[in-house]
Amino acid sequence: MKEVRIGLIGTGFMGKAHASAFKNVPLIFGNEPGRPVLEIVADIDADAVQKWAAEFGFARSTTNWREVVEDPNVDIVDITTPNYMHAEMAIAAAEAGKHIYCEKPLALTSADAARIVAAAEKSGVTTIVGFNYLKNPAQAFAQQLIAEGELGEITLFRGMFDQDFLADADVPFSWRLDRKLAGTGALGDLGSHTIGLAQFLVGNIVEVCGMNSTIIKERAVPAGGSGYAATVQEGAAMRAVENEDITECLIRFENGAIGTVGTSRVGMGRKLGLGYEIQGTKGGLFYTQERMNELKLYRDTDPDREKGYKTVYIGPEHRGYKAFFGLAGIGLGYNDQKIIEAHDLITAVALGQPVQPDVRFAYEVDKVIDAIDLSCEERRWVKVSEFDTEVD
Repeated sequence: MKEVRIGLIGTGFMGKAHASAFKNVPLIFGNEPGRPVLEIVADIDADAVQKWAAEFGFARSTTNWREVVEDPNVDIVDITTPNYMHAEMAIAAAEAGKHIYCEKPLALTSADAARIVAAAEKSGVTTIVGFNYLKNPAQAFAQQLIAEGELGEITLFRGMFDQDFLADADVPFSWRLDRKLAGTGALGDLGSHTIGLAQFLVGNIVEVCGMNSTIIKERAVPAGGSGYAATVQEGAAMRAVENEDITECLIRFENGAIGTVGTSRVGMGRKLGLGYEIQGTKGGLFYTQERMNELKLYRDTDPDREKGYKTVYIGPEHRGYKAFFGLAGIGLGYNDQKIIEAHDLITAVALGQPVQPDVRFAYEVDKVIDAIDLSCEERRWVKVSEFDTEVD
């Protein structure tokens, strides 16, 4: 059994999810072939990070993220900071020979993502990017069905990710609405997951045509907190929102399939509205993350009296589930996806193997994001290849 030592940067919502996942890996999957050890955590608030480290069981804490990267005891640098910090941290980690676990989107631009890919592949480190919805056993099953030809030739993908966490105009401004810190808005934050699913299940997207809109054009400057935890006082100054609330896009895949990707962070009534419909020449799939333990499957080969979508309940036969439960239909949750993700990374590092989705996968997603963003700006079809770099 190999100990794999973790250096975490960032103690927000996602930092908590990552730390919890690592702590639960040995409880769910056992200690073989690797056991995560929480070595050091970094955040800018000294008192808060010390308290956080003690609560989660990290051996040490620091306010300087570079100490995590340079620490000889750290095997994996885990990055859960705001988007604009990802590239600098990931490149520094790769150059220090550290394996990388980074939240999505990988970088503010595909050009920065390409720099991460170049650094990681030059150093030969293992990487994984936090498209955690891909780790739902339902998606492994969907990919298997498609790969084995049970749906025939894929003709159509319709994907969406809507939430209403910013539908209230009184929610204050946060870094997610700042173009320099977040990049795109709903597209990069939510839509990146839908694009990731599309490319994981159907294949590379090669051409896009999009439009977007900012519905709530200004928000109050917060008095404290950040991100989802930002708070505001009465009479606060207002600040212009710098990225989009809604994006809708036509897409064309390399294999000839077509489709749509849509996303909204002001989607009234939608809580975790990530989902898709995939149509093929022999069948189809329908999925929504709000019912994450179910996959709707249609096979045209069923007898006429039985034709129609049926519900498949995720169970031990689907990759990633059996370690949790021995019976189907006992629901997994959001954090269980993160546990599977962390386990896949620990296993890959312990055995010296690659793992998906890696930084190259995430780079391809970032290229699609850039292409959609440009299409919205210039009101034209854009080929994703317009953002090719030297790493392609």
